[in-house]
Amino acid sequence: MSSDLEAPISRPSTSKKDKSSKKPRKSTAFIITDHGKNEGDDPHWAYQPPAGAVLLDHAVEPEEFDWDMVKDDDDTEIWLIRVPDSIKEKHLEGLEVDPPSSSRTARVGGLTRKNSTYDVWSIADDDTDVIGGEELRGVSCLLPRKKKKGKLCTAPKAIARHIIIAAQPPIPAVPEHQPIVHQNPPRPSYPKDVLKHHFTPYGARSGENATSLNVSMDVDHADSPAAKTAQADGKAKEPKGKKRKVEGETPKKSKKHKSGD
Repeated sequence: MSSDLEAPISRPSTSKKDKSSKKPRKSTAFIITDHGKNEGDDPHWAYQPPAGAVLLDHAVEPEEFDWDMVKDDDDTEIWLIRVPDSIKEKHLEGLEVDPPSSSRTARVGGLTRKNSTYDVWSIADDDTDVIGGEELRGVSCLLPRKKKKGKLCTAPKAIARHIIIAAQPPIPAVPEHQPIVHQNPPRPSYPKDVLKHHFTPYGARSGENATSLNVSMDVDHADSPAAKTAQADGKAKEPKGKKRKVEGETPKKSKKHKSGD
């Protein structure tokens, strides 16, 4: 046999996978805990405030706003006040208002700031159509509690009064020297002893005028062809009777028969 017919002998090539498999694997440490996966305490789970915000310090003494102090004091009420953005807390110092009532909406005071004037309104329990403030019904109050390390808790009392500070609506100013375009002349006034009252409702007439005004109206009706034929038939069938007496004609004298003696 010739050497051309001999098949080439293939040798197994070493791949990269075989080389990598020969490297020793690193051992992984497993931590076995009593709880399941993704459970337990993690030091990175603590709340972090967003940028520009500061975490509230609960170590501050709450003083008169403490939850227990508000609950134990029967003379303390919780008021909810809504103020505009232009009003600061210092502007409300020394503000005097009338004792508000929870049964009706009323204006209880006023506040003047530079070129603006504000009204202080007390909102009733079910009346918010005058000045608004219906969103205040769904607001609750949170107070810090010293026994729980300053954590905020729901207030032990309900909100007693809802106060709204609102700006007065602008009133258009009238020019002082505005010319009068038109003015009606003054109406004359008459003394009451000269005036006579006469009540005549619509459609009512007195007895004297009713007879004089009760006149039949002549209305022109367009006669239909059927009506005309009915009138013609009626005239044709009308029997000849006695002549009717016409006004203006003198009656004929009847002859009297002499009775025998």
